[in-house]
Amino acid sequence: MRLPFLPSGSGMKWLVYDWDQRSVINVYIPGPDVEETFVFEAVAKFIEQLPADVVAVKLDRAGDLVSTSSDLNHDRAWIPFYPPRTDFPRRVPTIRRRDLTEVDRLGLQVDLATYPDPDPSRPGEKRKVVFKYYLAENSVVTWWHEANCVLRMPSHPNIVPFDALVVDRIEHVDRVVGFTTRYVPGGTLHQNKDRVFKLKYLQQLINAVDHLNLRLGIVHGDICPWNLLIDAKTDAIQLFDFNCAAKLGWKGDEDHRFEFEYEENRNDVKFVIYTVYELITREFCFREEFYPDELNASKLMRKAKWTAHKDAKLDSPVTEYRRVLNDWAKQRAEMDKKVDHFTKASEPLNWPALRVDPSMVWDRGPIRLRGRLRGTLTQMGKGFLRWERPPTRSLPLPEGQRLLATGEVVQDVTPGASAKK
Repeated sequence: MRLPFLPSGSGMKWLVYDWDQRSVINVYIPGPDVEETFVFEAVAKFIEQLPADVVAVKLDRAGDLVSTSSDLNHDRAWIPFYPPRTDFPRRVPTIRRRDLTEVDRLGLQVDLATYPDPDPSRPGEKRKVVFKYYLAENSVVTWWHEANCVLRMPSHPNIVPFDALVVDRIEHVDRVVGFTTRYVPGGTLHQNKDRVFKLKYLQQLINAVDHLNLRLGIVHGDICPWNLLIDAKTDAIQLFDFNCAAKLGWKGDEDHRFEFEYEENRNDVKFVIYTVYELITREFCFREEFYPDELNASKLMRKAKWTAHKDAKLDSPVTEYRRVLNDWAKQRAEMDKKVDHFTKASEPLNWPALRVDPSMVWDRGPIRLRGRLRGTLTQMGKGFLRWERPPTRSLPLPEGQRLLATGEVVQDVTPGASAKK
């Protein structure tokens, strides 16, 4: 849940986002001294039982539900702007949201899904993909840059590849609401600690980072054990999640809150060093306890000894990992003096600026939002997407039903099919 709040008379109003059910509820509680934890625990007790049309609730001081409302005047949910399909390259593969079946929930606005494989050589097969989408207006710009970056990226054996744009129709216009990437099973290097971290995986990761930084002018910005997978079929490391990416040296999108701005403290070389140190020592506290500007890779490299954790599985001595890292860091220090801006990369990626429909811009001085209130759109008779879905607790669905990425539960026409596979 996300819990921004505003004063309201003698009480407080909290806008509660339930990312599991993909719903938004306006919560009023009397009294000025309400804490976030209290609201979270109170709403969690009943939010899964609320009717789909409820947009606001009132609680008492004990946190018990007093009343509910479906009045549009109480609806404070924001509907984000979704760019039209025509704003993306024409030949990029596309899949409709309704054609995706939800299989699992991997994280915040990230699901595992399947759809009929379009490859004619695989009739009747399902393609398993990771579906990444956005529901909040403050994600519009970040998502635009991430999607354009990923879909334009040339294939690399150590980067999880783009699969397709996901579209849905809003008022007779196909709009892009998310994208899919290939699903790599087995869990991340942080989740699957029993996996051997081979020296060749480090060399592969180095190649991927050089490819991004020096060839494409892109900085991943969040290299860590939980953004790395191993493809069992190719025995190769796979880097994913470009949510924190940036164009090297770029000052950011000036028209949209300077999103995709390059932050020197998110240097990929530094983060690779920390990642390898974490995998060897199992000291995963750094990203949780320190901001990027507080992480000093030189300090790590100067340590006399990296002590491998008793459960760490390596195929080479720790000194070999350190030697490879040290040699690479020295090489990159020289190369980065020459390639200090994405335009100086050998094949820099670039893409058009985000264009937002004027009707979906809410401009109040310094506050410029890329969306409109759901209640306002409803009163105006404007169309918008619905994302609400059953809570995780009600899954898996009964035999013969499946859950679409739209949130709809439908009958599965496939003989013997079940909702979760």
